[in-house]
Amino acid sequence: MSDRINELIETIREKTSLLRNQIASEKARNEELTLEVQRLSQEVLLKDEALVGLTHKMSELNQSIESEKEQSISSSDVTGVTDEQIDELVKEIEYCIVQLKK
Repeated sequence: MSDRINELIETIREKTSLLRNQIASEKARNEELTLEVQRLSQEVLLKDEALVGLTHKMSELNQSIESEKEQSISSSDVTGVTDEQIDELVKEIEYCIVQLKK
């Protein structure tokens, strides 16, 4: 009977030792994953900041484009150039290009 009890105790010790090793391994893995999550979270924050900056820059550029369009429209109104005159100039430029290619 005593041998059987010692045998059971030894089996329990072995299983306990295996479980402790598994727990230690899982804790180490958990720590690695936690560090990876922190790193990726930091990376996401940096990307978000870059996105905000690019969005702001894009907004500024769109405003600049609109301003340039308005200035262009107002300057063409001031010069009094009509669409027909512009079409004639384009045709003349195209003709000159064809002549230069010959």
